[in-house]
Amino acid sequence: MITNARYRPGDVEAVADPTSPESTVRMFSDGLGQHGAPFVVLVNDPPNHTRPAHFHHGDVLYVYVQGEHHVEGEGSYRAGDVRWVRARHAYGPETTGPDGGSWWVLSYANPVPVEPSSAASRHQAAAGCGNSGIPRFRPPFEWNAIDAAVQNSGAAIIRDLITPSHTARINAEIDQWLAGHPDAGRPSSGSELYDAFLGHRTVRLHGLCAKFPAAVDLVGHPDIVNWAERMLAPSCASILLNAGELIQIGPSEPAQFLHRDTDSWPHLPLSTDPVLVNAIVALTQFTTANGATNVTIGTHTWAGGHHPAPEELLPAELEPGDALLFRGDIIHGGGANQTGDQHRRGLSLSYCAGWLRPVENSQLNVPPDLASQLPAKVQDLLGYAAHNAVGSGGGLVGLYENGDPHMALATSQQP
Repeated sequence: MITNARYRPGDVEAVADPTSPESTVRMFSDGLGQHGAPFVVLVNDPPNHTRPAHFHHGDVLYVYVQGEHHVEGEGSYRAGDVRWVRARHAYGPETTGPDGGSWWVLSYANPVPVEPSSAASRHQAAAGCGNSGIPRFRPPFEWNAIDAAVQNSGAAIIRDLITPSHTARINAEIDQWLAGHPDAGRPSSGSELYDAFLGHRTVRLHGLCAKFPAAVDLVGHPDIVNWAERMLAPSCASILLNAGELIQIGPSEPAQFLHRDTDSWPHLPLSTDPVLVNAIVALTQFTTANGATNVTIGTHTWAGGHHPAPEELLPAELEPGDALLFRGDIIHGGGANQTGDQHRRGLSLSYCAGWLRPVENSQLNVPPDLASQLPAKVQDLLGYAAHNAVGSGGGLVGLYENGDPHMALATSQQP
């Protein structure tokens, strides 16, 4: 647990505020709610800028350092003033003065603002539609119903996707690999903010097919791949593995920032049909206490800038071998691991439209000499195939020497 920390504006670059693009924020890597520390954010709003009425999930302390800030019903705050707001107390609108304004935000809960009217209406709409939880299905799977549940609600849970023996085999391979690489899988993206998003007490590994033989069958699992192809068919001619990732959330890891996986491509608009889907396969039990993934049903239809209220988050509690299937455009995030000794382990397998650049660089993680030994379908998913949209009036992308990428695998097999 952190016992003290110092936060200086010059230590980090200013970035656009995701809830107010006209504004900038500084978010500090050791002030993001981890290890017992509070969230610490420095906000800068332009002159005469108005933020709508909202509330926060936890108590928030404001320290004003520049300009003037008027909050409707409260009055004006200026540099040197300190303001405290109780959790879930709605206030605003709030407007900066002619010189703009800057203030520190300190909270022990995620300080992202929530619009009270939209949160209430969404919660009432979900209740009216009977969304008491994430739709769940058991074998034999009715895939038409599963597809419809994910398309309309955004997520579904399927029980017993893989057998206990397959689960045990993957876990044994992961245990052996991690024992030989005890420092692997910690965040090292080059961005302090993104590393905090990944989690400093969470192990994440890509290149599953190169590390764990038992994961190959899961990356190319017919049920998962066929589901992904059906879901993405309106958007593409073929699909790619966007990222195959071991995610092992360690004890005392705070909840992950809520997000959409499609945030990786911020220029893509939300649409009726997804361009990304995800299957998280549980390798250990997922519980609310140890960090089960939180999802919010129906958020693929929400406009940008709207955020779920706490009661709208649904933990996807799973048994080993179960899978959470969801659209990449619903709001979700790893839960807080509140245990002192449990690791929540799963494999996240996301698949994207074949014309998108995937998050994972599979050709480096699984190079041709290794990929040539894998099943043909897995080779295609890793990017050793072109996306052919000629039949729908498009072209080909992902070519190798202006031809079939499988030629690279054939070349790698030559003595």
